[in-house]
Amino acid sequence: MASPAESFLAPLREAASRAGLTDFLRWWQGELAALVPPSLRERLGKGGVAYVAVRDGEWRVLRPSQGSLAVAGRVALGSLDAPGRRAAFRRLLEDGSGGGAANVWLVLEPEDVLVRTVAMPLAAEEALRDAVGFELDRLTPFSADHACFDFRVTGRDATAQRLAIDLAVTARAPVASRLAELRELGAAVLGVGVATDLASSGASLNLLAPDERERPATSPAVVAARALAAVAAALALVALAYPLWQKREAVIDLQPRLEKAKAGADVAERLVKEIEKLAADHNFLVEKKQAQRPAVVLLEDLSRILPDTTWVQQLDIKSNPKFRELQIAGETGSSSQLIEVLEKSGSLANASFKSPLTKGVSPGTERFLVSAEVKPRPLPAPIPESALMEAPAAPLPAALPAAAAASPPVVPAPAAPAPETGMVTVPAPKPANPANPAPAAPAGGAPAPVPATPATKAVVPPPTAPLPPVSKAPVAAPVPAPPAAKAAAPPSSPKPPEKG
Repeated sequence: MASPAESFLAPLREAASRAGLTDFLRWWQGELAALVPPSLRERLGKGGVAYVAVRDGEWRVLRPSQGSLAVAGRVALGSLDAPGRRAAFRRLLEDGSGGGAANVWLVLEPEDVLVRTVAMPLAAEEALRDAVGFELDRLTPFSADHACFDFRVTGRDATAQRLAIDLAVTARAPVASRLAELRELGAAVLGVGVATDLASSGASLNLLAPDERERPATSPAVVAARALAAVAAALALVALAYPLWQKREAVIDLQPRLEKAKAGADVAERLVKEIEKLAADHNFLVEKKQAQRPAVVLLEDLSRILPDTTWVQQLDIKSNPKFRELQIAGETGSSSQLIEVLEKSGSLANASFKSPLTKGVSPGTERFLVSAEVKPRPLPAPIPESALMEAPAAPLPAALPAAAAASPPVVPAPAAPAPETGMVTVPAPKPANPANPAPAAPAGGAPAPVPATPATKAVVPPPTAPLPPVSKAPVAAPVPAPPAAKAAAPPSSPKPPEKG
């Protein structure tokens, strides 16, 4: 009874045989065997398989040698009992083939086998063994039931739709008796071949039917080879898996650091978003104010670009959700140039008439109503944070020295504010009058207020102009006035000396 493995593999073997895979593997095996050195090929034989033959009542073990099969050992088993025959046959196989397993091929003499070349239809290649068995009684003196046969495809003629095959046939009865003896001796028969064909390096013909071939017995050498192959495969798997395991351990070790860095990155990202939100909230009104053009600027642009023959009687600025709209109503003597002039301005765009032109009050003029979009003013470049961090803080004013505190303060004359910054320019200080000393400065370094006199007037900067920066240099002592300045000063009565 066939084992489950044999039942599973039998259809696969049959399919491989029909597809020509078996023939290809045989040819490929023969080609590879031809590349092996003769000494090694003779020592290994045909994969550790022993070739046995029966001649003159004795069993012989054959070994391939230089294109033929040479006798490696012989033994006569006729006078021995069954256990002795088994032991003698096993020693013969060990001495002759060097293998530990009883895997044998039965070798037939060339005169016992009919070998010929026949032609078969090309369409029968898919089921060639069945076709040859059906035509065997026509091609040979034997029928398929009373013969052992095998074939090998040697050529294909697509034009003639014919196959050329080498056919080997022998009688089944003598072969069956020899196979029975070999199985009684404990041998696993793998095939039946011809001596001249087995000695060649190509694929050998196997006259034993596929369903009658036995599985090769496992020898200690094969077991050792398989064990070594398994060990090598295990080492290869370890060599592949160990670096992966190391990488995994490294990833596990780095996981806490990654989580910590990720948490820090999340905190930093939240802080960045919060800072951006605060900056956006802080800059919202500033950007709105910077982006809107003041009405004064619009009036200045209109005064500059409108023709001299145009009078504006009404000007409205309306705020829409998307833009600011400027509407101008008045009279003009050049209505054809009005839209072009407004478009060329840098602060207005999309100018158009809101109503048809009508005749104006003055002769040669027309009344108009024009609307235009007010362009947003470009925002200034933001100040980088590094510049704010590097900007030095304004130093506090140093304490005035005693000499400067005792001297009267120098009151500058009023000056005109600068047109752009609104700062006040201070002229050179005038010499102080020693006859009218000022009171001492109070604590904290701030000068005491000086009463206004005809010669000296306090200068008050405009409300919108910033105060002039405080100089870091100490205040110099008053310089005595020249004689001319002294003569010009009003006389003053001397003060009586104070008593201590």
